[in-house]
Amino acid sequence: MCALDGGKSVVSSMGLTALDGIPMGTRPGQLDVGVVLYLLREKKMNADQIEDFLYKKSGLLGLSGISNDMRVLGESQDPWAKETIEAYIWRICQMVGSLAAVVQGMDVLVFTAGIGENSAQIRLKVCERLAWLGVKVDSEVNSNLQKNGFLISTPTSLVKVFVIPTNEELMIAEHILDLVSTC
Repeated sequence: MCALDGGKSVVSSMGLTALDGIPMGTRPGQLDVGVVLYLLREKKMNADQIEDFLYKKSGLLGLSGISNDMRVLGESQDPWAKETIEAYIWRICQMVGSLAAVVQGMDVLVFTAGIGENSAQIRLKVCERLAWLGVKVDSEVNSNLQKNGFLISTPTSLVKVFVIPTNEELMIAEHILDLVSTC
C-alpha cells in the first residue's frame, strides 16, 4: 500500500523487501522479527529454509493452511479460511489508518491489483471497517463493477473509492524508456 500527497508517494507499507506490509499470497506482511529468531533457534531452520518459508509458505497460504488464492478462501467454509480473510482485512485497515495519519487525512482510496480489482467482498468489508473515516461504498456498484465503472463510493462518502486496474507491464516499460532516454 502507498500514501500519496500531491501526486507523490510519501510512505509505503513495504520495507526493504516485499515481505513487509500487508499479507500477500505467500509472503507474511508485517512480521515480528522475533519470529526469525524463533525459526532459527527453536525450529533449527537455516537461512535458506527461512527465506523459503517467508517467501513461499507464509501469507494467505500460511495463515489458512488451505490456499494462497483469495478466491478459494472466499468460497471455503473452513474456519481457517474465514479467519485468514478477517486477518487480511484487519491488516489492510490498520495500514490505511497508519498511512492516513502520515498524510493527515484521506481524500481517495484506490483498490487495485488482483484482490483489489477482483474481490467485491474484500472491498466491501474493508470499506465497512473504514466507515469511521467517512468511507461509504455503494454495494450494488461494488458488486457489479464490470457494468458500472470504477467509482464505487456513494455521493455522500467523504472519501472517494475507486477500483483501478493495474498494468504493471506498462509501468515497467515506461520506466525503462525513461531510463534509456537518459543514458
